[in-house]
Amino acid sequence: MSIQDQPHYELPSTELAMWVERRGPNQWWMVDGDRYLGGRVPGPCRADELAAVLRRVNRVLLVADRQNRPDATGQPITADQIDSVVYRLADIMGLAPGQPEPPWANDLCLRLCWKGEPDEWLLMEDSVATEAFRDVIIEPIGAR
Repeated sequence: MSIQDQPHYELPSTELAMWVERRGPNQWWMVDGDRYLGGRVPGPCRADELAAVLRRVNRVLLVADRQNRPDATGQPITADQIDSVVYRLADIMGLAPGQPEPPWANDLCLRLCWKGEPDEWLLMEDSVATEAFRDVIIEPIGAR
């Protein structure tokens, strides 16, 4: 079943960019399953890289409502409302009960698709990359 057929909201990619940046400039992200973004940002990528591409594309996304509220029928949401639809990565991955949680279990994850397109994809925090690159100085995009 596609996101369009489930409880969902509309989310401008510019609002998603703002939310990604609010999560922190040193937070790293992974796009899984979207050919458009996957071809424009490395995986994993920094928040500023992802946000810049999301702003450039300036399209509407559909975001699945993790709470499956019946009143989620495609209403627009803003960056301030995204936290209400976010999954934990462990919930998406379906970890076995009683297993110790891996370090990425609490990473945030959104189930998305571009409006008008059926292919669903995931946007995930990457806490492992964030930790690995914590002390690495990386020049901002366009600094050279």
